[in-house]
Amino acid sequence: MKQRKELFEEAKSLILESNPHKESILYHNIYSLKVSGFYPFSSKQDVMGLVNFLNTID
Repeated sequence: MKQRKELFEEAKSLILESNPHKESILYHNIYSLKVSGFYPFSSKQDVMGLVNFLNTID
């Protein structure tokens, strides 16, 4: 869980125009989303892809 917290905090700081909606998407994808028992966003590379996506939307 410590690794997830670090990933979330770093990712949150990299969102250019942060808002509650983007932070919620980030939070749920890092902490809650499981596919076949695995977290698809479990590495820094995976999370940075999500951050890049969030930075492209309004």
